[in-house]
Amino acid sequence: MANLVEYNWTLRNLRASSKDTSLSVDCNLDRLMLLVNGEYPGPAIRASVGDTVRINLVNEDPSTSFTLHHHGLHMFGQPYYDGAAGASQCATGVLQTQIYEFVVNEAGTHYWHGHMGMERGDGYQGAIIVTDPDDEEEAQLESMYDDEEVIFLQDWYHANGPTLQAGLDSIPFIWVGNPQSFAINGGGLYLPCFENTTSDPSMCADNCSIEDYIKTINVDYGKTYRFRLIGGQTLIAVNFAIHNHNMTVVEVEGTLCEPFEVSNLDVMPGQRYSVLVTMDQDPGSYWATTSVRYRSSGPDGHIILKYSGSTQTNLTLEGPFPEHPLHDDIEPTAELEDQLVTKNVESYPDYDILSSENEDSIKRFVIVGTQATDLNSGKLRWALNNVTYDMPSKPFILSAYEAVNADGAAPWPDTLIPEAVILPEVPPNTWNYTESVHGTVGTYNGQSGPSIIPVKGRNARALNNVTEMHPWHLHGFSFYVVGMGDGVYKEEEDVPTYNLENPIRRDTFTLYPGGWTAIRFRASNVGVWPFHCVIPPHLVMGMETLLVVSPNRLGPPPPASQSCGETSLSKDYSVKVDTDKTDTTVDKSEGKDECSFHSDNSSDNSSDKRQQ
Repeated sequence: MANLVEYNWTLRNLRASSKDTSLSVDCNLDRLMLLVNGEYPGPAIRASVGDTVRINLVNEDPSTSFTLHHHGLHMFGQPYYDGAAGASQCATGVLQTQIYEFVVNEAGTHYWHGHMGMERGDGYQGAIIVTDPDDEEEAQLESMYDDEEVIFLQDWYHANGPTLQAGLDSIPFIWVGNPQSFAINGGGLYLPCFENTTSDPSMCADNCSIEDYIKTINVDYGKTYRFRLIGGQTLIAVNFAIHNHNMTVVEVEGTLCEPFEVSNLDVMPGQRYSVLVTMDQDPGSYWATTSVRYRSSGPDGHIILKYSGSTQTNLTLEGPFPEHPLHDDIEPTAELEDQLVTKNVESYPDYDILSSENEDSIKRFVIVGTQATDLNSGKLRWALNNVTYDMPSKPFILSAYEAVNADGAAPWPDTLIPEAVILPEVPPNTWNYTESVHGTVGTYNGQSGPSIIPVKGRNARALNNVTEMHPWHLHGFSFYVVGMGDGVYKEEEDVPTYNLENPIRRDTFTLYPGGWTAIRFRASNVGVWPFHCVIPPHLVMGMETLLVVSPNRLGPPPPASQSCGETSLSKDYSVKVDTDKTDTTVDKSEGKDECSFHSDNSSDNSSDKRQQ
């Protein structure tokens, strides 16, 4: 039976101080945070498939507008609910109230966060847990464990999001650098405070200790727990492990996978996993830790698993700790990706696209991501095929709706949409992608704007990015990761290696240094869907495009997509909309509704000098 699940949230700026250290994440004081109901991480959304979720969000920030994105929820037939500023809605302005109301359709481990700038790094994020009582596979999984816990991962900066973003937009460019600490479930340690080596002791809490700042998960011997790992990081990828305990991976971003055992697990920003862990060791306290992946340095994270009845004294930072791979060791990652396969792939309604081999219906893109100085603005930007994504003047879904419904408009996908910059099918400048991107590109005089990929059918594209780790998230869809490899993507050689039998189905994939990734999905969800790097500094620097799917089938926009610039919003300005007016029919009559994106990551010899 479907239920209404309602939450009342107030978003406000809060700050820890020497008088009240309870808001300090890592012993550091005077860090401005952006919190829902004063909680970090934010309150969890818990619902079942078919439930209606209603969130009454009040923005009490005195100076900034925000949105609320539900990362992992497809919003099928509900395209105005996605929560991405400039794509599906106007931001909720200062002292405004907005209502998000939508039906949940995707079981699994997801999370919500702000989607305006860098604000999710200030604490504006939390878990979404969706169950499906009517699904036999889900019921079978639930029978395998006794209890569950969320493990929320986030790197923690002492400067807030607006300050970091100002550096990214400045001339000269100021990179965000490494975070000062790493928080797990809202707790961490800033080592200069913990070790009394800071130059300004007044910025440290007097109670800086493991007991007061590292979180603890209490467990019982003999029980099996489902740990839902959520990658809420701003920058760094991590490897997670529990001392003396193995983990069995059972879920990836809403997809049940064939279970397999690991001793450690890579978790990139935006990714989520469920692992089963049996408490079969001698009762005591055990460190669970994170280490940095694909960057040469960065802080480690800590959380404690404490068995009930344990008489062990408190743990110290001397260990013992679990083992992690070296930051640049790609073998554990390759082994993980090889083991990730979808369980009972035939149970998913889109599995038939894995056997789609009609080459005539594929439109291929080669999309190269570069980082260079924009000659127009003088700013360092990311660009895809020389197009830097800029926020449109109003939500692009509104522009698309108005354009296709205008008198005399050309039929979609030939409709002209104001401000839109169609992403070129190939990069305007080419080079050897295995060489240094910085050295061969340098500056560019490219276009900027809301870059889009118009979709009525089936596309394939390749992204050639500098040699960093880039996690890419596609709103509105889950896709199949059909292939990965080293070096530059070569269609003739690499397509035959695809896994078209049981590839993992997820919504956030990783483009690894010096490698390529290919994904495939059916473009059956009408709307405007961002496709972007999950790392906020890269996103705000233009590493994004919009997938525009059949806007001629959209229902009328709600007030929240038309209220940009309003000085006040009553509760009538919600994203609630009559979803029956958005066409959700999956039309496969043309045989052109599958998409394959081929993503390449080129080598960059300068990445060790400045990783950004």
